[in-house]
Amino acid sequence: MARIGKLRAPIWLPLALAGDPEMKNRVHLTSHILSVWQSIRPSLFRMACAGLVIAVAITGFGAGAKASDGHPDVAPDAANATSADDLQLTVLADQEFYPQSYQLNGHANGALYDLLRDFSKLQQIDMSFQQLPLKRALENSGNNRAGFIGIPGNTASNTVIFSDGISTTSLLALTLKQRDLNITTAADLDGLQVSIARGLELHGPLARHLREGRFDISRFNSIRQSIALLLAGRVDVALIYCGYAQKASLKQIAHLTDDEIAALSIHPTSLMNTINRLILPATPGNARLMRHFNSYLARQRSSGALEKLYAQYLTNENTIEMVLSDTLTPSDTKTSTP
Repeated sequence: MARIGKLRAPIWLPLALAGDPEMKNRVHLTSHILSVWQSIRPSLFRMACAGLVIAVAITGFGAGAKASDGHPDVAPDAANATSADDLQLTVLADQEFYPQSYQLNGHANGALYDLLRDFSKLQQIDMSFQQLPLKRALENSGNNRAGFIGIPGNTASNTVIFSDGISTTSLLALTLKQRDLNITTAADLDGLQVSIARGLELHGPLARHLREGRFDISRFNSIRQSIALLLAGRVDVALIYCGYAQKASLKQIAHLTDDEIAALSIHPTSLMNTINRLILPATPGNARLMRHFNSYLARQRSSGALEKLYAQYLTNENTIEMVLSDTLTPSDTKTSTP
């Protein structure tokens, strides 16, 4: 190669310029090719640009399709606004009627209050708590008795009922294994003698069936007393709180022996278990909140945290879990329905 100034030129270019015919033909051919290139270069450039635009468009469409696969394409501001509206909740609690859930043993709040407060922090829900007498809550809601009510967005419409899982629900049935009873609904108690810890109020179907005289109920001062008569065959069913109805809890709280535990059937289906079911208006935001709350409660139960939370509040003689006693008082052991 030879240099012409700073440009590198073919070795045959000086020869062509010197008059070599063969070299001149090469120069003419090269010139022709260059002239053709100059004429088609704009078209090729436009085609390349068009191809690039098409490629970018296809890539953008694919990314959009992937993003929308199961996830609606919603503007961030709109999504945030919807979530903020759905996750604002005021809980109105009747602390006088349900002290074991909201105010207990000198504490400013109770077990269910703590549970919802911790959940609201975890899910970043704007949840506030206010005192509201039960009578006014019922007038506002038009529903049956519930431990507390929540009003979404702090308005008087779309009332939300949260059943009180400590004092009125979360009841599991315990029976003797040799009886082979299937207790999953309130109707399954018809004609049976039921034992329950003193101080526990029954609501819903259980209370209605009790008023109708469809089963008899015996109240005792402790879970141990209630189960003792079950083991002795003097009652058919013992109703125990869900948090206490695990084998480890029964052994710890009711001081049951291994043989006594082995004789019991703990029915997995709760008769009235609505602590893990928030009765909310049917909206996507509320459905999402319900799923989160159910998952949260499942984690709390599996880790034992929920049981410890119950036990933290249900411990002294002023609560539903009365003084633990193995002594049966005959005059205290029978309360038949009128």
